[in-house]
Amino acid sequence: MKKHLAGIIPVAGIKSDFNMPWHASLMPVGPNYLAVERAIAECAYAGCDAIWIVCSDDVTPLIRYQVGEKIQDPVYNYRHFEINKSDVKKPIRIYYVPIAIKDINKRDNLAWSAIFGALTANKVLGSLSTHLCPDKFYIAWPYGYYDPWILREHRKDLMEGNIVLVNDGETIKDNKYLGFTLSTEQIELLVQESASTSSGLWNQERTEKLPLDERYSYRNFNLSQVFKNLDISGYKKIAVESYQTIDCWAEYCNFLSTYKSVKKPSILKYSEWNEIGVDDV
Repeated sequence: MKKHLAGIIPVAGIKSDFNMPWHASLMPVGPNYLAVERAIAECAYAGCDAIWIVCSDDVTPLIRYQVGEKIQDPVYNYRHFEINKSDVKKPIRIYYVPIAIKDINKRDNLAWSAIFGALTANKVLGSLSTHLCPDKFYIAWPYGYYDPWILREHRKDLMEGNIVLVNDGETIKDNKYLGFTLSTEQIELLVQESASTSSGLWNQERTEKLPLDERYSYRNFNLSQVFKNLDISGYKKIAVESYQTIDCWAEYCNFLSTYKSVKKPSILKYSEWNEIGVDDV
């Protein structure tokens, strides 16, 4: 039976000092090439069946205007020896998921966006058919830069087991925006931890409300805190030689000084489902 891999791109929940008129996920990493597009390309190269972008309602139109509703699987996008090349193409749907209202200002950090995106993908596809339920989730972050092409040769590894990208011995557990996979069971454990490790509205004795800055501590957790107990000892580790964080202005300046000739992958182009013949030309 074919296994399904869902790509999750957490956008909502980032804390950044960019203070631009646009969202941090829309910062350019190359000419006409945005940070969120790099994450979308990473999911496509990884072989995801669908891509779920978790973002707030005010950001969704901006991303959708640049990205559209689908992207072609790069493995099937152009095959030289096929007579009818459009017949073998494999479009990957892109879905936009808003954070639940009940989570806003309570546990809406960046890592929770990844967890919530996986929960939503599993719920929506599972309601259609058990055969469509994702067997695994691949998390790709817009706030770190590395070549998304490196996932192309590890598609088989993604289907057979869990993987985690590693740069200089550091992973997602060290607050680096590097891709990794999660199973449904791991997602459930992370959801349980979000409740058990966070403070609530009341103190432990439930006699009085906590001060505003102490309520719902989970919302301020970073990646290392959320994934602290994630067991990656059995994961296959894939080395990333060149990596740069781009979640703040200082790191972004370092990125621009290091990566001066980044080119947008050819598979990234605006595409809608109601377009006729655009991808077949």
